[in-house]
Amino acid sequence: MLQDIINEIMTRALLPEPVTQWSELKGGTMSMLGVLGTPEVSKRYVVKINPRELVRNETRFLNLYDGIDLLPSVRYVDPEFRYFVYDFIPGDTRYEHGAKTPLMQKLTRQVISRYVRPESGDHFKHVESRASMEESISYASSVIGANLPPEDHELVAYIMQIHAEVIANEDKYILHGDFGAHNFLFTEGKLSGVIDPIPAIGRKRYDLLYAFCSSPDELTMPALIQTVSELETVEEIDRKVLIGDMLLALYSRLSTCLKYHPKDLIAYLQAWSYWTLHWKNS
Repeated sequence: MLQDIINEIMTRALLPEPVTQWSELKGGTMSMLGVLGTPEVSKRYVVKINPRELVRNETRFLNLYDGIDLLPSVRYVDPEFRYFVYDFIPGDTRYEHGAKTPLMQKLTRQVISRYVRPESGDHFKHVESRASMEESISYASSVIGANLPPEDHELVAYIMQIHAEVIANEDKYILHGDFGAHNFLFTEGKLSGVIDPIPAIGRKRYDLLYAFCSSPDELTMPALIQTVSELETVEEIDRKVLIGDMLLALYSRLSTCLKYHPKDLIAYLQAWSYWTLHWKNS
């Protein structure tokens, strides 16, 4: 299928500049990726094949935020939403632990702060609706299991119930939705791009905490306050609500860690103890 799509792109000259060669890239669970270029510039564009709804959603997000330098620019969208083509961004996903504060500042200033409100035609998942939160917590609980004591699972369920009411009345935006270190590109240790959105609707704080918790380093209150202050006035931040939001994000990340990054478990459990203590003392 990828070969057929590549042939279509080349023979119909669908891109701003002609391409004469391509190679396959490692894709996700459902996606297929190819990189297109020329002998002089081997990596100029990326073609991404996905189910139609995913292509429609991802291109809507990228076109909506066209002009944000960290996001790839869309060059062509198949009218039937079988695939789309975007500019290749050099870099890799090897994040160097210990650089979280400057990373989060750049992500917040250049991406999150520019999020806009959804329009009537935007039917992305509401990731902070009560139903979505209950589903997420239930799944995380099943994965985490005995790695946390029963009272911690109960604490998360309690926080979710009270926060669902608070969140329901807050402003919502179109989010990246998978805003973690695995989707951040780095060149010589510096952030160079953000890829693979799964657009969603929620608070800006959702993506901020998702990114903050996506690596186990510097998961401290001073680092978080410095990050959140890029979006919110420090004096107006409700510390108790922020700690609760952090625990919900960290709980979800714990389940991801257990499934995909078990080597990070000890660090995340240490962070969990740190934040539950903050909850008790707040």
